[in-house]
Amino acid sequence: MYARDTSKKVRATWQSKGRSGEHLNPMPPYGYMKNPENPKKWIVDEEAAAIVQKVFSLCVDGLGPSQIATWLENNRVLKPSTYMREKGLPVSHAPTENIYRWSEETISRMLERIDYLGHTLNFRTTKQSYKSKKILLNDPEDWAVFENTHEAIIEESIFLIVQNLRKSKRRPTKMGETDMFSGLMYCADCGNIMYHCRTKNFEKRQEYFSCSGYRKKRGCASPHTIRNVVLEKIVLQNLREAIAYVSRYEADFIREASDNSVREQDRELAAKKDALTKSEKRIAELDLIIKCLYEDNVTGKLTDERFIKLSRDYEREQDEQKAAIDVTRRELKEQERSRTNVKSFIAATKKYTDLQ
Repeated sequence: MYARDTSKKVRATWQSKGRSGEHLNPMPPYGYMKNPENPKKWIVDEEAAAIVQKVFSLCVDGLGPSQIATWLENNRVLKPSTYMREKGLPVSHAPTENIYRWSEETISRMLERIDYLGHTLNFRTTKQSYKSKKILLNDPEDWAVFENTHEAIIEESIFLIVQNLRKSKRRPTKMGETDMFSGLMYCADCGNIMYHCRTKNFEKRQEYFSCSGYRKKRGCASPHTIRNVVLEKIVLQNLREAIAYVSRYEADFIREASDNSVREQDRELAAKKDALTKSEKRIAELDLIIKCLYEDNVTGKLTDERFIKLSRDYEREQDEQKAAIDVTRRELKEQERSRTNVKSFIAATKKYTDLQ
């Protein structure tokens, strides 16, 4: 009982810290260090941050976690645990013979950390109880994200590119190369992914993409090929046209992007947030009502049959409200995620005015 009560108090303390935006990690991730003046704050570790930026850059260039790990080992970059040990920081892992050997898991976790955007992420994991040491991953909807709590190492545009690349499989060819469009090309007719095809004897102009549905004899009756050089010209021309339009008609673009559709989205978001607040308030009211019913039943003011019926009805309503809250929260997150960030797009077009 003592262990259980202590666990509840510790958990409540951590919940309070996490909800206030305080870092819950005992040590900052690789690339950051504690501020000597305020240990609760993180500052950039320039030496490690440069490696983090290089890892993201290699991923954008088409390398996977295992290839990035090999690159780091070949360039004799100390792995995080060794680097931290040399800095005199506490490390849970025992020393290993090869101090330059990075694991694929370390690279994968690094590429997914939103901490590098300058945000704090709390409640990503949990434990079932004080009796279990097993760490469980929470549902992303239960995560608590606090933006701009420390200096960013990675630009948001680069981070989003990496997340999109990580979603699709980008297998290298037998020559160990990965094309920039690999894992992103799909057949317009059957929807199957398109394979990047090349051989040692191919010149650059001969490389092409082919529909996997045709090769696997499902979906398409023809290969639907397109050469890389043609594809690159089409995409480059499309990007140049978009950049030229935004650069020339920036005011018109902002007005169009901020037109009725965005205002309508804002109205929908406000309505959903209002409904969410009302549902949460109603759940709290139902808790109080059920408590009063129980007290009336104990004192004899309410019969057992009546208490069972009323409490069952109120509990059913509470379950419905909770289900509605879950749905609304998912919709809110999806809408906020899908809204166009006009300023970021315009900043990107200004950065790449002469796109080659």
